[in-house]
Amino acid sequence: MTDDEPGATTEQIDRQTPFGDRVLLVIDGAALQVVPLPGAGTLTIGRAAKCDIVIDSGSVSRHHANLLVGYDVEIEDEGSSNGTFVDGARTPTKVKVRLGIGMPFLIGAVTVMVQTRTASRRELPPKSSQLAALETSAARIAVGRLSVLILGETGTGKKKFAERIHEMSPRRTGPFVRINCAAISEPVLEAEIFGNEAAGKAGAIEHADNGTVFLNDIAELPTSLQLKLLRVMEDSAVRRTGSAQGRPVDVRFVAATHKDLAAEVDVGRFRRDLYFRLAGASFTIPPLRARKDEVLPLAEQFVMSAAGPLGRSFTLTDDAKAWLSEHEWPGNIRELRNACERAVLLATGSTIERQHLTLDDRRAGSGPRMRSSPTTPPPGMASSHSDMPSQVRATVAELEKQRILEALDKCAGNQTRAAEQLGISRRTLINRLDEYGIARPRKREE
Repeated sequence: MTDDEPGATTEQIDRQTPFGDRVLLVIDGAALQVVPLPGAGTLTIGRAAKCDIVIDSGSVSRHHANLLVGYDVEIEDEGSSNGTFVDGARTPTKVKVRLGIGMPFLIGAVTVMVQTRTASRRELPPKSSQLAALETSAARIAVGRLSVLILGETGTGKKKFAERIHEMSPRRTGPFVRINCAAISEPVLEAEIFGNEAAGKAGAIEHADNGTVFLNDIAELPTSLQLKLLRVMEDSAVRRTGSAQGRPVDVRFVAATHKDLAAEVDVGRFRRDLYFRLAGASFTIPPLRARKDEVLPLAEQFVMSAAGPLGRSFTLTDDAKAWLSEHEWPGNIRELRNACERAVLLATGSTIERQHLTLDDRRAGSGPRMRSSPTTPPPGMASSHSDMPSQVRATVAELEKQRILEALDKCAGNQTRAAEQLGISRRTLINRLDEYGIARPRKREE
């Protein structure tokens, strides 16, 4: 069929058949179209108005392809001008190719994806959200090979966004290897990323062959390793420490930082050539205070997740919801999650009150923040055992102490970075170190 022939509809679909549990997401630039799919049948896809699924794009033929829906979902190209691509390969004409759930494919230059109804509701942000445009753009970028740079404050969800790019890419069946560039010393970091020949150890880049390497806190990468990383990206080969021979690798790099990386380049702390290599596509995740419409849905999700293993369920009071909406969340999503998980432990009934969320009295307009002892009720909470039994206080204290120790360990004792990971201020962290009798790391490690 040529591009000029009119699109044909199919009579194989029973128009009275109820929709199934799958939808088709059509992502064209910033536009998102969600098409409910029937339980079974064949749908035509094309630019023509008579097609079952109309995609108004110049890259799409009038009758471009057929979507066959049954136990599996398959795509069949109809001899389109610009082709149908699955896993980066153009599909032959009139050959049915199976599509996996969540697997992006291309109709011409338009990204399309089959998703379950529950997953589409869970994973896709509402159109009013600032994340909607990022999600749709990321789906298109994910199909290609460009390196990606993710910017945003600590705790905004940069790691989750990186994982999402990997999941939407043709590399999704390959490994997703994470490494924190700020957590360990330079010699150890070099071995972790590039490997060590003498020890016969492969690094993160080799482990990620045919997959994705996620470099978190990329701004903290030492200058000497910046050059080594640049060479890997240019040569598509990695040289282990102590070896002069490169090993071919096929990886995609996704990097993230809470710093202004362009400013780091201007002051000479980050290589300009590496910056442009990494920033093939850049995404800035907005802070939670700029996404207030997401706070309550996220809070309810975190409460449900924390309460599930306890065999309990909770509802948020109106006062608690008001505080959640008013709070500025300087620690972003990480701080919100911590507050919700803590509230689940503190609540003795089936409702979560404002006081359960504000353990450190972080209420807007509450005046100077007071330090509360881990063994006594914090400001704003009643002192009765019915509000916070001693065993619950002890549990909360032990959990908080363990999280602090884990954060300090991950950040090699750096208190500023540990505080950022915990979603609290550095001063609050220091107070907690004193309260729990944790020796402060020596200043030289700061």
